[in-house]
Amino acid sequence: MGITFDIVSHTRKLLQFGVFDHLADQDISVLHHKVMQNHLDAVSRQLFIKLWRKGDYTSDFSKMQLLMETNLLLMQNGERMIEEDFQELAID
Repeated sequence: MGITFDIVSHTRKLLQFGVFDHLADQDISVLHHKVMQNHLDAVSRQLFIKLWRKGDYTSDFSKMQLLMETNLLLMQNGERMIEEDFQELAID
């Protein structure tokens, strides 16, 4: 599958598993709208990645598996893994 499909499909999966449930309604609405468009331009890609980083992956094991998938997609797209963000916070 293409990168666009992977990013949109993964975002859809994160929504389904409640990774973004803690976000403001406006953020979730925008995310749903972008997923429904099923089109990925540079702005949408950055929005998805930004919101992936705000996701809550800690509540159960299945979400930790989603974190691993998210990190793999981030690496494939030349982005930093989410775990690297956690490591920076621990060092500070």
